[in-house]
Amino acid sequence: MTMESAPGSVRWLLPLFMILLLGSLPLTWVHVASAGGFDLQLPYVIAILVGLLLCCFPNQFAIGLRHLPPALAPWLIAYGFYLVILALSLAGGPSKGMVLRQVFFLTCGCTFALGIVATGADARILRRGGFLAIIGFLLFVELLARQIGLSWVLVIKHLVSTGDLEFIFYHFLKELFQLVAPSGSEAQASDKNVVAVAILTALFLFRAGHSKGGADRLGQLIALVVLSVLVILNTRSVLLMAAIGLPLAGWIGAMRNGVNSSGEFILKSVLFFGVMIAVVLILSMDSAAMSLIDSRFSFSDDSSGKRIQQYSWALERIEANLVWGSGLATFKGQPVHNLFLGAWMHAGVFAFLLVVFSYMTVVIGWFVFLIRVVTQRDYWVLPVRAEWIAVLPILPLFRVWIAGDAGHPSFVEWTTLCAFFGMILTNRLTRAHVNEYDPVRSQPQTAERPTVI
Repeated sequence: MTMESAPGSVRWLLPLFMILLLGSLPLTWVHVASAGGFDLQLPYVIAILVGLLLCCFPNQFAIGLRHLPPALAPWLIAYGFYLVILALSLAGGPSKGMVLRQVFFLTCGCTFALGIVATGADARILRRGGFLAIIGFLLFVELLARQIGLSWVLVIKHLVSTGDLEFIFYHFLKELFQLVAPSGSEAQASDKNVVAVAILTALFLFRAGHSKGGADRLGQLIALVVLSVLVILNTRSVLLMAAIGLPLAGWIGAMRNGVNSSGEFILKSVLFFGVMIAVVLILSMDSAAMSLIDSRFSFSDDSSGKRIQQYSWALERIEANLVWGSGLATFKGQPVHNLFLGAWMHAGVFAFLLVVFSYMTVVIGWFVFLIRVVTQRDYWVLPVRAEWIAVLPILPLFRVWIAGDAGHPSFVEWTTLCAFFGMILTNRLTRAHVNEYDPVRSQPQTAERPTVI
């Protein structure tokens, strides 16, 4: 059964739930139910439903299962062995569900990648899902905020006039998170970090879904909205990645549109770095809110100090248990915020080497993709903006150095990374389809996708 031959009542469900999954990414703090001691958040439930729907399309599911594992194998196998070693190291002691979360999040990420392959990387899914994620988050937060006597307008006015980030963290975001938290548990203001990652990821995917010619005016407007939200959420790592990712996507797009001379190459490259510098200058503007953000970027704040203390403590534990690790340990109630230090400290040098190999394999694959996209104009054949797909790995690759939960990627970060590889796989399958049925086609990027709905 192909997607075209599937019952009409089923055929439209997979794209719909793919859109809903993308749209729910910023809502990982919305609790739905508990199962076996594991809290099910809204995006988790939708990811499970996407997996079930994929079973309704055995042909596309089989194609994905046949091609996706080999595409992910270079780094996925190493990371899988790392999780096995970590599970053995944490066996019999407190693990806080660390390994279980990673297995579940990675499975959900692969499910989303399979959905991309099954739907032929439909640009409409990215466009609508990204828009839903951004606008849906803003509206949902507005509805919750009104229950505690606040709104986006009041919060923005307060931030601009006073620069009081403590109010944003503890009297706005945390109270909102608490409204939908599991009964008896306390919400954490730090949940905003994953929200910020999801918002920026949604922007990348929304811009990638602009398949029409010409400038993406709506995408530019939404980008301004997203940047404003990121400033309010004030997650340093995400702001940094936005300052790099947005102009990098613009530079890649400019290179792909054609460079006719060395002078044009230099001009476009200067514009790329100029935009990056302009973003940094804007973030350092002299206002109450921007002054606080500037102090956050100086790495002299309390958060940076705690991380440095964490790293020193982790290195001491590694030195004392160099080969086999010392199991799960926390510093002032928190695991070390670094995947590499955490892997070595918890599970030993072999776990560390596996993580390094997995990470470097992803980085190398990403760089190879960037080179192909920029230098081979006929490489990318999907009706999706390659420059915005190219910047997807920035967030997960950077966040593992500083994120909580021992640096392990979150649900959103695994979804983002697997979406990147799912897009590459779909592009490869589409290229093979084009070469098989129309090998002399001069414009392969307009070819029909073999599995589109």
